Amino acid sequence: MSTSTWKSKARVRTRTGCFECRKRRKKCDEQRPTCLRCVNLGSTCTWPTTTTQLMDGRRRERRQWNPKCPGLSNDDKALYTHFATTVMPRLVRPNCPSVYSDQSHILRLAQEFSPLMAIMIAIAALDLGDDALAMQHYLHSLRSLQDCIINAPGKGNEDGLLATTICLCVFENARPDVPPNIGLHAKAAGELLWRRRPEETIQSPSQPAVIFQRTCMESFLYHSTLTMLFTPSLDATARNIPLNLAFAVNDGQAVVQPILDEPYHFFIMIANVTRIARLTRVLNQEERQMWTRLQSDILQYERQDDTNNPMRRLYSRAVRILLLKKDHMQGTTERISEINSLLREGLNILEPIDIPNCLLSYVLWPVAVLGAVAVNAYEQHIINNKITPSARLRRGQAVRLQERLMNVWASPREPEDILPLQQLQLLMEPS
Repeated sequence: MSTSTWKSKARVRTRTGCFECRKRRKKCDEQRPTCLRCVNLGSTCTWPTTTTQLMDGRRRERRQWNPKCPGLSNDDKALYTHFATTVMPRLVRPNCPSVYSDQSHILRLAQEFSPLMAIMIAIAALDLGDDALAMQHYLHSLRSLQDCIINAPGKGNEDGLLATTICLCVFENARPDVPPNIGLHAKAAGELLWRRRPEETIQSPSQPAVIFQRTCMESFLYHSTLTMLFTPSLDATARNIPLNLAFAVNDGQAVVQPILDEPYHFFIMIANVTRIARLTRVLNQEERQMWTRLQSDILQYERQDDTNNPMRRLYSRAVRILLLKKDHMQGTTERISEINSLLREGLNILEPIDIPNCLLSYVLWPVAVLGAVAVNAYEQHIINNKITPSARLRRGQAVRLQERLMNVWASPREPEDILPLQQLQLLMEPS
């Protein structure tokens, strides 16, 4: 691909239009609520909020990322810049503490560590719809990473190695073509985080390095816990989640919520609930004790529930549905009745949530649970309609969830009194 061809493809034609036109790098006529291009394509027309427009502008103006890497082609530099200015800001939630908008440390690491640069370029190519180029750079990152490990085995605190494994998770989660191979990368990231010694990390006074440390921790939690639902191989990895950070970043106030908008123990709860719910046998004594603790945890979580936060309410319903699957104190009829009630509540909560503007894996986790226990066409239609806009944008998680739910819903029909439990088990089995 020539440089001139790349520039024609990658030029930003609109920064104020709808997300679909910006994604396709096309001029948007900015007619609301649906622009003409989206009407012609039959696409869902979604628009950036004033907050996100201001945030994107602030981040672009603050730093222009023009990598000074001798071996990097102009095409690759353009892709790296796209990752730094367009993709990277989307990897943290818009309303996170302001210090997290500075991801300069990981971006500089890529200029010194070729496997990281390659996977960033792969993610950017995937975001621009060039799957072949994305796979080329993904494979280059894997080969380059293997060479680095064999020829210069590093220590657990090497930032480049950790950042590469995290970005490999991002790539696997985003690709729409095949089931992701995320388990191996998440396991490697967890191992590297375990091996980072606090005394070594604390000696680094750089604020960007501090932000990097916490971002990697939360990225690991994000990928290893929220994809466990469909990836049984992550069950063992999640047991080794590091529970403590060396330090927390403070931007002038006490940090109440991390980048992921929930405390770490919330994601550990999600991991434990998923492991328990996946079991097909009767729980042993230790597992029953864990189930009881998890019941207590979700009740405490609900007592702290913010009625203005629909995602928290949606998660509480989904977690309770999974726990009901292994409820050893109620009969099947009572469990199904309660599951149906939680499903109805969940569908009402889900209705106003704008999925394309959320961190995708975070919002799709409870949607997957609700979809698995939806047994009639009306309920399934509601779930499918919420996933479709993201699937049309080729968001890997949405594409795979939609396909998985279609297979679950098309499975041989069991009697109504056990069908939700059967479908829930099918959702959690290896694909």
